[in-house]
Amino acid sequence: MFRFCLPALLLLPAVVFGDPKKPTYDEDVLPIVKAHCAVCHGADKQKGGLNLATFAALKAGGSSGEVVVAGNPDKSRIYTLTTHKEEPVMPPSKQKIPDAAIEILRLWLEQGARENAGAKVVEKPKIDIGLKNVGKGKPVGPPPMPIAGKLKLDPLTKARRPGAVLAMASSPWAPLIAVGGQKQIILYHADTGDVIGVLPFDQGQINSLKFSRNGKLLLAAGGRGGASGKAVLYNVETGDKITEVGIETDALLSADISADQSLIAVGSPSKLIRIYRTADGSVEREIKKHTDWVTQVEFSPDGVLLATGDRNGGGFVWEANTGREFHTLRGHTGMITGLSWRDDSNILASSSEDGTIKLWEMENGGNIKNWAAHPGGAAAVHFGHDGRLASAGRDKIAKVWDGNGALQKQFEAFPDLGLQAVLTHDNTKIVAGDWSGLVKFWTIADAKLAANADTNPLPLAERIKLVEVALAAADAKLKTQQGALAGSDAKVKATQLNLANAQANVAKLTADIATATKAVADTTAAANAAKVVVVPIKAEVDKFAAASPMLGMVEMAKGVTVTAYAKASTEVAEAAKKMPANPMLQEQAKKAGDMLKVAQTELDAAKKVNADNAAALAAANAKFAIANKAAVDSAAAQVVAAPKPALLQPMLVAAQAAIAPATATVTAAQTEFNAMKPTVDAASAEFGAVKIRLDRVKGGVK
Repeated sequence: MFRFCLPALLLLPAVVFGDPKKPTYDEDVLPIVKAHCAVCHGADKQKGGLNLATFAALKAGGSSGEVVVAGNPDKSRIYTLTTHKEEPVMPPSKQKIPDAAIEILRLWLEQGARENAGAKVVEKPKIDIGLKNVGKGKPVGPPPMPIAGKLKLDPLTKARRPGAVLAMASSPWAPLIAVGGQKQIILYHADTGDVIGVLPFDQGQINSLKFSRNGKLLLAAGGRGGASGKAVLYNVETGDKITEVGIETDALLSADISADQSLIAVGSPSKLIRIYRTADGSVEREIKKHTDWVTQVEFSPDGVLLATGDRNGGGFVWEANTGREFHTLRGHTGMITGLSWRDDSNILASSSEDGTIKLWEMENGGNIKNWAAHPGGAAAVHFGHDGRLASAGRDKIAKVWDGNGALQKQFEAFPDLGLQAVLTHDNTKIVAGDWSGLVKFWTIADAKLAANADTNPLPLAERIKLVEVALAAADAKLKTQQGALAGSDAKVKATQLNLANAQANVAKLTADIATATKAVADTTAAANAAKVVVVPIKAEVDKFAAASPMLGMVEMAKGVTVTAYAKASTEVAEAAKKMPANPMLQEQAKKAGDMLKVAQTELDAAKKVNADNAAALAAANAKFAIANKAAVDSAAAQVVAAPKPALLQPMLVAAQAAIAPATATVTAAQTEFNAMKPTVDAASAEFGAVKIRLDRVKGGVK
């Protein structure tokens, strides 16, 4: 029967093998040396001081040092040069020796590089990656990402077409997606879908990928169907292979590393759950319970439990440290294709070829939720940090569910069967892959496609060229929109200047009217003040003018009296002269003279009063003339100033009327600018993002 989540491997009939082969130098390696290496590195000739003709000579190494590191093929130059992983490649100027011979060489080194069947196996060097404490939540410090320059960016193999997406994993804390390719693991940036690293997997087909709970390690599992199975652990930042485990005689179908990084559990067609120690690769325990191929294994986030599922729909939960059965999960009627724990380790999700996704609680092992997720078969399920789940299946559709199984989003259908689906570390995207090898990145909020990828990436030079073309297009787009925005900005400034001028005109006219109005008021006040001054002066003039006739008449009368007295006095004086002896005449002459003097005195006084009144009248008239002129001038000024406010008022009304259209023009220009700016900002952001992509594709950005 066709099994979509474990491709060609599941099409093979079940094969029962005995103990795995244990190659030795005498029986297996020496024939390879004789066939391919003895001409240059035999008893007669030793290039580089290296003799491979005897075990002792092989162990001694050559002029460049030892070539065999028991237990570690990747540190053994006899292997790395033969596989062309290092220079100088061997045999020189020739193709690699047959894959079967390379596999024997690898297996011999991995198992301890024994001389013969009776030789003692050299123990594999121990590594220490175990954690003393298993923390909850995001670890302190920056999330682990490939370090620029540490990982290869060119694909290690380039096939004619992409292979099915059999394995995929999402880093728990970093924007990093791992996808299984053909003998290689491709690391994609979760935000852009760019390749940011390639890891080799020489062991064969990749069937499983899992990040460690802290995101620092990546575990790949797979192998060669009916031949061997391996789980390989990598350092995410450097790409270094930390260790590999596996004595399997068939390809591994699934593997996971415990939260404390001390154990690796694997599942395979052997129906066994085998648990290895990471420290030395030895087997910690084997669990025999499943009745069919073990297709899924996953440790709980807290490291306490281990969940497993098989091809027959059987599911179990085990105590991780003891292997004792904790729960039996009954309910699936088809192969279990995916297992995923919620962050709190209290809920386990499982997907199955029966089309359902089930949620299991860990207190009693009961099935608390069950829904038909994908008609024909659900291929994968993955819990995000926010409690939502991602899935994919035979209906070719990737979906996102809430924690109760309610559908939140579904995405554009794949051209072929959906095989894998994961949520990104920040719960904003879903990444899924199908049988045709397509890998798609969608933003969950709007269900829009964010990026496309596949399991067969282009060579680095071609990827760089594509991004450079995209960068040039983004740059041209940005410059065009920036030019349009600059024009819009100039328009805004011009309309703002026009409005400012109109507002200044209104302000000036308002100030001019206020000044004119004040001038009128000041002139009126001055005229009124001048009038107040003229009135008493005019009264004074009138007073002196009224007294002048009377004083003139008095002076005239006094003059007549003086004339009469003078005549009489003269006449009496002449008579007295004629008659000096007449005392009466002498007395009358004296009296007449005295009366004349009195009359003359009165006349002089009357003249003085009349002259003083005339002088006062002249002074009052002069004062009146000055005051009256000031009043007349003020009145004239009032006549000149009074019309100005009235003349300016219509101009002010017109200027005020110009403000509204000028304001509307500014508002329209500003609205146009504001509408254009987000587009320019988006273009700028697009350009920046593509530039970062280019740096990232070139390996310059972490």
